[in-house]
Amino acid sequence: MFAIYDIEGRRFRDTLENLRNVRKIRAGAETPLCSNPAEDESGPVSGTGISKTGGSVLSSKAVQAYREMRQLNRREPIYHAHQLMSHPVSSVPMEMGIVEAQRYFQQLKLQQMPVLSPQKRIVGMLSLEDLLQFIVIDDGQMQYVGGKCVADAMSGEVITADPVSDIRRVAQVMQEYHLDAVPIVDEQDAMIGIVSRSDILRAVMNDPPLTMWS
Repeated sequence: MFAIYDIEGRRFRDTLENLRNVRKIRAGAETPLCSNPAEDESGPVSGTGISKTGGSVLSSKAVQAYREMRQLNRREPIYHAHQLMSHPVSSVPMEMGIVEAQRYFQQLKLQQMPVLSPQKRIVGMLSLEDLLQFIVIDDGQMQYVGGKCVADAMSGEVITADPVSDIRRVAQVMQEYHLDAVPIVDEQDAMIGIVSRSDILRAVMNDPPLTMWS
């Protein structure tokens, strides 16, 4: 399940398919994925010429040996967002001033952070790029526009995912909507983590073979 939050709170929570009805994706960005993460295990074995319907060029013993080999030292398969999300999540309050927010980004060495309301609910995303629109040049000096806060600079809405969302579908949302990260929010609207492109790449490097892509 995916949700959309803005300054008014949660305004959408439904499937990826219905998300596309309220947030259009760019042409050609949709990437069909297998609906069942477990299906890959019963599909063709790459490079063997073996299919579900027969036509095997290898013996059944060879297939069994291959499957047993894959089980050796195998870690828990990664299916869901909560299994690889980063937590706790660094965030920025919507009432924080622009200059203070820029210094906070520099301190944490982050490129973007979720924005929280005074009630600690997610209301948007803020990136360093968002802050650039508030830079002005005055007498040759670069400075931020005065009197502005995070609420003025943040993206007005943010797409989130449930903790048990299929991680492949989270990756698909990132690709279709050009997102670098997707906050993970539970049914009580509390943010419990965040999945970034780096988290997915780290999982690919550290835990091969991942069931979700095998």
